[in-house]
Amino acid sequence: MKVEVLVTGTFNIVHAGHVRLLEFASRYGKVTVGINADPYLKIKYGDLAVPLVDRSYVLKSIKYVDSVIIFREDTPESLVRKVRPRYYVKGPDYELTSESLPELEALQEVGAYPIVQPADKEYNSSELVKALQPSVFDKLDKYG
Repeated sequence: MKVEVLVTGTFNIVHAGHVRLLEFASRYGKVTVGINADPYLKIKYGDLAVPLVDRSYVLKSIKYVDSVIIFREDTPESLVRKVRPRYYVKGPDYELTSESLPELEALQEVGAYPIVQPADKEYNSSELVKALQPSVFDKLDKYG
């Protein structure tokens, strides 16, 4: 049985930086991606959010991803406790502190090793969202 690796995030606009993160995570084992449900994205991005059905479809299509789980809370503590990963991988914009990772206590409870991808941050989903015309998001079937 492969080692369980958990990666979490909004994945609002999946970009090359996300794929590199998932490729990096796959070196440690079987990758499960936890993605925030639509209500959280609605709060964070307003109408400039890609619906869950599209985000999960794209993530499931990436060869480094073994499974996708949706979580409805703002932070993934309960998901960490449910999945009980050996490794928890985050992108280069995170630090191993409780301010940056509120799920750090849950990771310690389940004995997971947090890993921050050692790379320069190339992309920022929030910046990409701001660069796109709002009409791009009007074409999406919002929140099903």
